[in-house]
Amino acid sequence: MMRWFFILLLFLPFSMKAFDISQLRKSYIAAVKDKEVAEKFYKMLEPQASSSPLMLAYYGSAQAIMAKHAWNPCKKMEYVKSGLKTMETAVAKSPESLEIRFLRFSLEYYLPSFLGLSKHMEEDAAKMLELAQKGQIDIEDPVLVKNVIGFLKKSGRYSAKELTIFDAALNNG
Repeated sequence: MMRWFFILLLFLPFSMKAFDISQLRKSYIAAVKDKEVAEKFYKMLEPQASSSPLMLAYYGSAQAIMAKHAWNPCKKMEYVKSGLKTMETAVAKSPESLEIRFLRFSLEYYLPSFLGLSKHMEEDAAKMLELAQKGQIDIEDPVLVKNVIGFLKKSGRYSAKELTIFDAALNNG
């Protein structure tokens, strides 16, 4: 019995799937649109959530996406609240990550205001602006950076002057 346990331990690292961040991002976008993809995305991320703050943030997003696809209002709230709590933990672990801040910002942006759950939007908006001013954009994919900045522009949370800071960050990135 012990022999099988040690054999399993030897091969376990090779069986754990390494995540390709670009594929993870594509899966995230697909999960928003498709319930089956959302369920697979959620189940895939659940065991990996503690591996890094970014994975934790995507897991929080996956929880919130499950709310979109749930039909039971109580279950929807359960998913949203757990997703927001997970996102708070991810931000606490990596407060200087523009991508993590953006994930939480976009999640709260789409929540109905009457729920009163969009508590971090101003904080995240200010932090993302600060990071852009410093040139600290932790997203290596230029298309994703362009899409993030495009979303931030459309969010209506920034003045024209602040938007030029994001444009400068985009052009320098």
